[in-house]
Amino acid sequence: MKNKTFGIISIKGGVGKTTVSANLGIALSQFGKKILLVDADFSSPSLGIHFGLLKPVKTLHQVFKDKITVHEAIHEYAENLDLLPSSLIANKPNPYLLKEKLAPLKEIYDFIIIDSSPTLNDEMLATIVASDEIFVVTSPDYPTLSATLHAVKTAKKQKTPISGLILNRVHNKKFELTLEEIEEASEVPIMAVLREDLIIPQGIAETTPGTAIKPTAHTSIEFMKLAASIVNEEYEDPRFLTKLRKFFINEIKKEDINREVLRNK
Repeated sequence: MKNKTFGIISIKGGVGKTTVSANLGIALSQFGKKILLVDADFSSPSLGIHFGLLKPVKTLHQVFKDKITVHEAIHEYAENLDLLPSSLIANKPNPYLLKEKLAPLKEIYDFIIIDSSPTLNDEMLATIVASDEIFVVTSPDYPTLSATLHAVKTAKKQKTPISGLILNRVHNKKFELTLEEIEEASEVPIMAVLREDLIIPQGIAETTPGTAIKPTAHTSIEFMKLAASIVNEEYEDPRFLTKLRKFFINEIKKEDINREVLRNK
């Protein structure tokens, strides 16, 4: 995949959409790709907080008002990772304006990741319209699955391809929905399974995404595997116990198969 814009959406708040956007951006940048993270949650922008960018002066708000260019609103975070923050926008934005403003950046960045609003309105529509493909963040419970089905339906209505689901906040308990149940209901493959991991709240507290704080954490490894499939590169889990387990138990997980399909698209 090259020069693509991915929208990260979910309709239910608290699922971890912004956390997924931040950590996926970090993971993609580790492969030497030029990444831009865009905060398109205009009602409650918070992507910048994950990177210590608490009160940005130049944001998408000024870009939409044509007070500054989109290039002026970009903040450099690391060598391969830039941020385009947002600030509270009181008036309802034109859902097609985001795509227009991001258009000049598509040749500059290998991948643009858009963090959408968690509400089914023109803000989410802006992300869907501006994206080449969509990832839907969900969790293994019935209320979230119901919201996920609405998000999937909305993306399909706009004819924006859905790359897959990112299953977050998994506890590996019997009362949770299985991967098979979620895939069957949504008709969308699961590309990553993120267990509940203390590295995530630690990253939020330290205003540094957990994937950057502890690259060997389970969640960090899962983000790296997903990123590898997006950039079409190989990635091997560096943890000794994982290698040992793989040697004795040749287990192939459903999400591993799905990522291989994504890699070969």
